[in-house]
Amino acid sequence: MLNQIDSPLQEQEILYPFLCIALGGNSYLHPTIDDFYRKNEWEYYEAYQRSEWNGNPLFSMYSTKSEEKIRQVAGILEWCCQNQQFHQLDQLIKKGYKYVYQYLQHHTEIDLEHFIRSFAKRQKNKMVKEIDLIYQNIVLWYLSDRQNKPINKRNIAWKSFHKVLFSSFNENNMQKALFSKSTIEQNREEINQLYEKYDIPKNHRFDSLGYFIEYLISANIKRMYEANPNCSTDTAEHQVFQNSPCKYIGALGGWLKTLKIHELDATEQIPLSKTDLDMVLLGVLYAKKYNYINKEEQDLFFITCLYLKCLGSHFLETKQLFLDQSKQDYYLEMKTKESQLKDQEEDLIRRQQSWQFTNRRQQKEIEGLTEELREAQSRIRLLEEKIERMEDYSDEVHALRNYVYSEEHEEPIADKQPSFINMKEFIESKRIVIFGGFPNWRQKLKDLLETIEFVDADEMNRDISKVQRADAVFINTTVFGHAFYRKIMKELNKSETPLFYLKGKSNIESTTLEIYKCLTQ
Repeated sequence: MLNQIDSPLQEQEILYPFLCIALGGNSYLHPTIDDFYRKNEWEYYEAYQRSEWNGNPLFSMYSTKSEEKIRQVAGILEWCCQNQQFHQLDQLIKKGYKYVYQYLQHHTEIDLEHFIRSFAKRQKNKMVKEIDLIYQNIVLWYLSDRQNKPINKRNIAWKSFHKVLFSSFNENNMQKALFSKSTIEQNREEINQLYEKYDIPKNHRFDSLGYFIEYLISANIKRMYEANPNCSTDTAEHQVFQNSPCKYIGALGGWLKTLKIHELDATEQIPLSKTDLDMVLLGVLYAKKYNYINKEEQDLFFITCLYLKCLGSHFLETKQLFLDQSKQDYYLEMKTKESQLKDQEEDLIRRQQSWQFTNRRQQKEIEGLTEELREAQSRIRLLEEKIERMEDYSDEVHALRNYVYSEEHEEPIADKQPSFINMKEFIESKRIVIFGGFPNWRQKLKDLLETIEFVDADEMNRDISKVQRADAVFINTTVFGHAFYRKIMKELNKSETPLFYLKGKSNIESTTLEIYKCLTQ
């Protein structure tokens, strides 16, 4: 049998599942396995689902907790092999099998006998469990194989260890062969004898294990009535549960209740086919043949097998629900949410890109409009400056028109006009500036109207900004320069000071009247 697993491929087919068992079956590592698994849960889960170890019958032989951890390690191992990154696996080995890891570092060639003696010596007075030693050997084998360190396969320790693994590896196939349809048919005659012994109809269909147990009880009560027709119902039932195989039904049923399992519900939930019943009776035959059970023990074994069938079915159903269905449902739910989240992220990216494109376009438009605004504001400032530099000729034209009109149309002397003194007082109450005129004329007028300020036409460089605060400005055109005139006009354009022209009459009284009329028009 050992020759069947000499090739490296066959060795790995055995080694890797048992490595998962050695790590997952080590309860000390369970918290660490949980921590590692949670960090990359769905990648490990997917790796396990795609791996050749998915549904490995070796794993299903272990308890629910152990199988869960074994599966998780299998997912981690598959992921490590796919990605050629063994950090997580090495961390588990270093923590759970520290001595194995250290032993490998100090030996170039591995001898299993020497390792076993060294390991046992380290345990001192502690008893070394066989399962612990097997797990140690499995991990040592794996590390040696991965690091290409030769193993002495000629000694008894290695051959014995290999035989144990191979037997376990093939145990499931052996069980299938022992209870296959062909094996049942080979033992059909002896099985039918057991059908007759327990009064079981060969072709009767039982809906459930509970229904079959009820049938056994009723069949035994019926035989009790046939043997003693006068016995009461209570007596018949009492005798059945004391002196027939049904007594074990009562005992085992009571024990189920002690275990807080509802017997009727538990047995009614388990279907019982003709093949199932054949397998149970074949198990009884094997027990008689190989374990030498007697008639009394046979009845107990038969009823016990029925109840173990009940518990085993519930156990496997619970494991399947916990390890497969619920995790698969949760996985599919998470993948659906992950897909939805991915779609939402892609939609968000599209929206973000659209927003960025729109934002960039609007930013460019804003920059363009900002530039246009700056150019417009610059043009406005230039125009405002130009307007400020431009001269407003409206007041000048108006004043000239009045001056020309008065030259062409001599106004009649009004019947009622203020006295000269009143006119003088009115004029002196105003801030008046007069430009030009002969010096003699200016002097005479100044002597009369002392508040008036006179500016000679020759005073070209004089500051005349005061005209902006004057009540009126007069220009005597008889003596005046063009350049000075333009300077006065430019200054007057900055204010609303009225402008008038004087004819330059030598008669001071006429000039006074002219000034008065200009101020009062």
